[in-house]
Amino acid sequence: MARGIAPDDILREDKSKNTYENMLFSKRIATKNYGSKKYKAKFFSNNYHIFRAGLYAKMANLNANGIGCYTRFYFLPNAIIREFAGVFVMHKKRHFIFMGLILFFFIIQAILVAIGATKYRMI
Repeated sequence: MARGIAPDDILREDKSKNTYENMLFSKRIATKNYGSKKYKAKFFSNNYHIFRAGLYAKMANLNANGIGCYTRFYFLPNAIIREFAGVFVMHKKRHFIFMGLILFFFIIQAILVAIGATKYRMI
C-alpha cells in the first residue's frame, strides 16, 4: 500500500504451511477473485528464497513473479546452503541421475588409465 498498490488489489493467503501450499492456495484465491481474466501476481519473500518460490509458483501454475526482500549478510551463508539443499531435494531424481552419469564416466576413465589405454582418455 505504501508503494501505490490499491488495497483492493492485495489478496492475502494465510492458511498454508509451506511455500508450495502457499502457491497452490494463492492460485485458488486468484482464480476465485479474477476468474479466467488475466492477472499479474507478485509474491514477496527473502531474496535468497525467491528462486525456489518461483519454482513452486510454476509447479502450482500460478502466474506470478517474486520480489526479494533484504536479508542480513550474516544469515546469507546458512540460507543459501538451505535453499541449495531445497532445490536439490525438489529435483532429486534428476540430480541423482546426473551424478550417476558423472560417476560412471570417471569410473570408465579410471579403468582406461589403469589398463594403459591412454589414447582413450576423456579428460
